[in-house]
Amino acid sequence: MLVKNYSQILKGTYSLIDLRSNKEYIKGSLPNSVNIPILDDSEREKVGIEYVKFGKKAAINMGENLVSESKKEKRVDLWINHLKEFPNSIFYCMRGGLRSQIAQSWLKEKGVEVPIVIGGYKKLRSECINIHNSIKKLNQNWIIIGGKTGSGKTNLIEKISNSIDLEKIANHRGSAFGAKSSFQPTTINFENNLAIELLKKDNKEYLVMEDESRSIGKRIIPEIWYQKMKESEVYILKTSLEERIFNIRKEYIENIIQRNITKEILKNSILDSLTKIKKKLGGANFNEIANIIYKSFLNDNLDNHNQWIEKLLTLYYDPMYDYQLLKKKDRVTFSGNFIEIKSKLN
Repeated sequence: MLVKNYSQILKGTYSLIDLRSNKEYIKGSLPNSVNIPILDDSEREKVGIEYVKFGKKAAINMGENLVSESKKEKRVDLWINHLKEFPNSIFYCMRGGLRSQIAQSWLKEKGVEVPIVIGGYKKLRSECINIHNSIKKLNQNWIIIGGKTGSGKTNLIEKISNSIDLEKIANHRGSAFGAKSSFQPTTINFENNLAIELLKKDNKEYLVMEDESRSIGKRIIPEIWYQKMKESEVYILKTSLEERIFNIRKEYIENIIQRNITKEILKNSILDSLTKIKKKLGGANFNEIANIIYKSFLNDNLDNHNQWIEKLLTLYYDPMYDYQLLKKKDRVTFSGNFIEIKSKLN
């Protein structure tokens, strides 16, 4: 059985069993996939060398010798266990060739039929690239949510059904202070996930995203995607300074402390982030804000953090935002608070 409805595969209709080695999977994969390799990294390397030197038949023989009967049984059991939980699963390897066919035949010995993705991961990756390349032809309005730092843009995006959360996909909050404890996805995975989210919403009249710079942490928004964002209309989320300070304190201080991160670790993380923007802040501002941060962590009164957050906003983020807003003022078509924008877009 062969499957080539790539749109349905990418949209998550199936659970994908990725048969490639762990190194291949880490480099680039798909969000609805699980890695259960037919060959581990060292086995795959040896078989690959054999294939280059002596051809397909020799590579198959080596693979059979490397994967003993007990290893084979364990790997088949892993696939079967996954199929019990996700019966609508399909196999793929790099090109939908030898590894998929062998895995399919092993399961057939157990009376289990599993389809194969024609073209494998390479074809699915190619489809993701095509989705990006088709953005210029996409008959869909994009609406970009702008607003000062801490205004609650991400929370607003979460409440709008026709939206894509770029920061969530990048696993980064999009500023010098935005790094998370878990790693960002690889560049390939970031691009794949963006393409799949766009594919899921390609039938929507409009699509909403948060205003972002070209990079979100270490991940770069694809050029064609970013250019469309820069040409799209902008809605400005209006939020008071007091509310913005509260939002930032809750996200960057309270929520992190609740995850049992020690205050010392959190303090050092914030100071490290502050150091990244030291030149732009200027030495005097940097020293003043760093000193307030030190003092804020000396006691348990969360209100003490308000002072350094306010200074960081008014001395660094707000002037930068005002400058950037001048460049896009001709694209601003609506300004309002959280409820007003949410009502307009839902």
